[in-house]
Amino acid sequence: MSVRRIVKTVSATLGGTGVNLINQLLLAPIFLHKYGVASYGDWLTLTATVNYLTTLNFGLHTYANNQATIHYNRGELKEARLLQATTLLLILAIVAGAAAITTFVFFLPINEWLRLSESSFVVSATLYLLGLQVLGRILFGFFTGMFLVLGVAYRGTNWTNAQGLAATFGSAALLYAHVSFIWLAALQCITIAVFCLMAAIDFRIKAPHLFPRLRNAQPKSFKEILRPSGYFGMLFTSNFLVYQLPVALMQRILGPTSVVVFSLSRTIYSMSRLCLIAMSWAIGPEITELYGKHEWKRLFRLYELSERVIFALVPITTIGTLLATPLLMVIWLHKPGLYDPYVCLLMALISGVMGIKEHKNQFQVSSNEHTSLAKLMFWGYVVMIILAIPGIHYYGVLGFLGIWLITEVIQVLAILRLNQQLFASSSRLNFSPVYKLFAVMGIATASGAWFAATAGQRPLPYVALTAAIFAGTLAAIGYPLFGLAEVRTYLKGRTLLRSAQL
Repeated sequence: MSVRRIVKTVSATLGGTGVNLINQLLLAPIFLHKYGVASYGDWLTLTATVNYLTTLNFGLHTYANNQATIHYNRGELKEARLLQATTLLLILAIVAGAAAITTFVFFLPINEWLRLSESSFVVSATLYLLGLQVLGRILFGFFTGMFLVLGVAYRGTNWTNAQGLAATFGSAALLYAHVSFIWLAALQCITIAVFCLMAAIDFRIKAPHLFPRLRNAQPKSFKEILRPSGYFGMLFTSNFLVYQLPVALMQRILGPTSVVVFSLSRTIYSMSRLCLIAMSWAIGPEITELYGKHEWKRLFRLYELSERVIFALVPITTIGTLLATPLLMVIWLHKPGLYDPYVCLLMALISGVMGIKEHKNQFQVSSNEHTSLAKLMFWGYVVMIILAIPGIHYYGVLGFLGIWLITEVIQVLAILRLNQQLFASSSRLNFSPVYKLFAVMGIATASGAWFAATAGQRPLPYVALTAAIFAGTLAAIGYPLFGLAEVRTYLKGRTLLRSAQL
């Protein structure tokens, strides 16, 4: 594995983390100030509803770019070109067809179905434009993902970051002007279209021999691509089931205030977990390359070392965020009344489990060994949603969060078994770090639960100091417990070796 390339990928991904932070920190307070809680809840519901279109992706660009990278690293250049060209034609066909079919939103009373305060035309036009943005993002993801084949995945991530910044600052300007939702959605469409074109031109200049040409596409190969891509599609659908559909259910059952409390609390924990997500995604290109070359020992080494880092950081980010949330509600949103300690407590536990899961997922997804994973996540979330409907009815937001937490724990344990199957021919996984992490999270959560429940009545400096002390204590415990000294020694040795070669 290339430590230098991982560092570049981590840097680019952390840049994306910064973009997401800017987006959340900047837009949410402006939205609440200019439009109010009810209208913000309407916007969150609209953006969540339209994300069903991500299921049309079928994971096409994820599968195609992973497989093209595997072909390329095995010297199979012709196969890589054919796969990319055929995938591009398939994506264009899906995007064009979906764009035409989605016009039906203009003939449906969606504002009545979702109990939104906006007019029927505003809701329909906003949904259609947001839908075009989602469809455009599928094509954008294909072009930015192609840089993975060249071993410079971070270059594609940089294009994604640039688009995110442009959309964020453009949206902030429009929010200050208090424009219609339609203009906000139109801006997102425009930025996706512009940056998609720019990323495609950049790849064409950098690697003209790999740029997909539609004349090389073979429509008869669609079936060969759709089958494995369909399982990636199940993963994309899983994201819709766990992130977007619950928002629509809460809007329908509980109303916009509960949607805002749930969404903002979830956003805080998602932001705190972005550094973990960045590190898990950063090793993706290395997994794909090592898997393509059948270098199992190096791949297993990557698994072990990255696990140590992620596991040491999970309690710090999760418990630190739990204790700091009242402070964030005041400083970020100026609305301390939106802090619900019980929602945050369950959200913290969910976030910690997902930090583990996102690391383990990466080894299945980046190696295209994702079939069992897709089935596990999709059907697990289907069951979760079925159980969540009565849970939300009787216990509100907490009812959903409790079911979500149980679902995530079960999935993590199952994914660990899938990881073991991936390495079955070369190594045997050690599950003891997972059990250690569960123990640390349980003790830390129990220790911080009382403080989290009463933090809303405490002075803000006291809240900040307590969160910092907890985080520092967990860092001191995690360093020896998860063996970070070995990671430090490995990185130091790689740095000295590279210096000697120079």
